[in-house]
Amino acid sequence: TLVLGLWLGCGVFMGWVASHNLTSIPETVAHPRREFQAEVQQLGQERVRGLLRFQAGELNRYYFRWWEILQIGIGLGLAVILLFATTGNRLVMTLATGMLAIVVIQFLTITPQIIELGRGLDFVPPGEITKERTAFRGYHGFYASLEIIKLLAGLGLAARLLYSSPHHRRKRTKPNAVDPIQQD
Repeated sequence: TLVLGLWLGCGVFMGWVASHNLTSIPETVAHPRREFQAEVQQLGQERVRGLLRFQAGELNRYYFRWWEILQIGIGLGLAVILLFATTGNRLVMTLATGMLAIVVIQFLTITPQIIELGRGLDFVPPGEITKERTAFRGYHGFYASLEIIKLLAGLGLAARLLYSSPHHRRKRTKPNAVDPIQQD
């Protein structure tokens, strides 16, 4: 459960990082630190906002690509551990391999599209609606949906592992019978 907890926790953290990278840009541009004010004034807020969005986008693309590669390794390792630790429990293995399958699908099909479309949108004004932005939002929404499904599967797996362990099972014991013939 430690490996699973780390996987789930890091996944939530990555979602927060990606979101924060992009949502902090307006505040950074509107209220720049003293050391950054001259650059904002020289280039203009819109140009700086575009450059920061580009940088945040590149960082997010880099982080998510490597996070997915790491998740594939974690998922494979977890599947092997669970195969031996649970003697191949069908539900446990289905949940673990389902989570791994989600990551592989994201890595091979969705993330490459998000990266390509995102790079094309880096310098398009945020309010401008284009077919690329619509496609990007669709892929991003699908990716987020898969993340939620993966998180729920992971929580279900964690619950199954925690509450089916010998430590949480109630042992049924017969009360000691008192033998009326034997008396001390």
